Amino acid sequence: MPMDLRRISEQNPWWTTGSVRDELCPPYERRALADVVSSLTRRYVTLVRGPRRTGKSTMLYQAIRHLLKGGIDPATVLYFSFDGEPGTIQELLDEYRISVLGRPFDGPGRVHVFLDEVQKCRGWSEDVKRNHDLYPNVKFVLSGSVSFDMGRGTTESLVGRARETVLLPMSFAEYLGLRGLRAPVPGEPLRRFLLAETTVQPYFSHYLASGGFPELATEDDAREMREYVLSSIVQRAVYGDLFGAGGIGDPESMMALLRAISEMPGMLLNYDSLGSSIGRDRRTVSSYIARLEQAMVIRTLGNLRGSALASSRKHRKAYPVSTALTYAFKGAIADETDLGRVVETAVLNEIDARHFWREHGAEVDFVVGARGTTAVEVKLSGEGGFPFDELAKARRLDRAFVVTRSAHGPGMAGGTRFERVPAWALCAGAHVPGIRGAGH
Repeated sequence: MPMDLRRISEQNPWWTTGSVRDELCPPYERRALADVVSSLTRRYVTLVRGPRRTGKSTMLYQAIRHLLKGGIDPATVLYFSFDGEPGTIQELLDEYRISVLGRPFDGPGRVHVFLDEVQKCRGWSEDVKRNHDLYPNVKFVLSGSVSFDMGRGTTESLVGRARETVLLPMSFAEYLGLRGLRAPVPGEPLRRFLLAETTVQPYFSHYLASGGFPELATEDDAREMREYVLSSIVQRAVYGDLFGAGGIGDPESMMALLRAISEMPGMLLNYDSLGSSIGRDRRTVSSYIARLEQAMVIRTLGNLRGSALASSRKHRKAYPVSTALTYAFKGAIADETDLGRVVETAVLNEIDARHFWREHGAEVDFVVGARGTTAVEVKLSGEGGFPFDELAKARRLDRAFVVTRSAHGPGMAGGTRFERVPAWALCAGAHVPGIRGAGH
């Protein structure tokens, strides 16, 4: 059955106006947009994946704006969101080719196809694969709010044909940029950020509460922020993305697990204990945790006890994907311990850590670097006992850092030297040799 051309045209106003409407395409551009724009001339399928409300649709519109400003024919750019829209990609392409493009896809000139929330479309990966292989002139850019292998289809057929950009909530540096606030350029030395402390650091608390979601960057009402996160992100992820298409399981139990993780970021995942608290067996809990991670509302870290492969079989720690989830579920951050956990989440997202270290009761929050030789501990006071010596005995340790509220400078824990780094400066993009980019 052909798709309704009117539904398609409504989502492509540039076919008649020649430009993207301003309300769809705000001027501030996130860093990841550069990767998407540079990919537009490449042969592979571009995948943009991220949690809800992080700006994926906006990024697609901004990429389209770049194309239109480059002088291409607006009719050669197709955008369609499958969020609540029926139909298949093949039906969409057929109607577009016949009614708008007016020529075969294998004709001269490039055609750009932007498909939003594509995982909600049945058979999407096979349709994309077939058209990608048949028509080298068609460039596909796809976005989704869950791991692409969770939707109606699978990415197996796109292996070797696609590259992925993950769009997480904004960093503190991006938050400052969106608000038009003056700050040192990300990548500058730490000392430059310390000079800007009085103009940048006061915004860090609001950044933590708003969680890096663009639409909350200028929202000051805590109740509005909480309702936004719970309704637009949490409920839509659990009841929509995970169960809206007839998913198997119990959404209430999954919501209880998400609440537990959000209220205590960095919790060790004890499946038996969690199962007892929600009345489910450990296998079900393990499955639900995996699905929450695939839906991009939590992320988990492995305990690095040897090789990365070995660590995946050990107990894991879990964090909400955004600091705003902790504020949304708890209502308020009551004490220093809670605030420390929130900052720990922000630091995790900033350095993109994949592992922690725990052995014989000693634990280091994050272990990063290509060989896992850099230790990062979050301690707002910057003081206390740090188990760096224990970690150094278990594996090679090149550097150690303590992320603080505001303290900076060297310190000593046992026989291990460490460097204090303010959380706000690290998250604002200060260059800290040994940490920056170590998790990638």
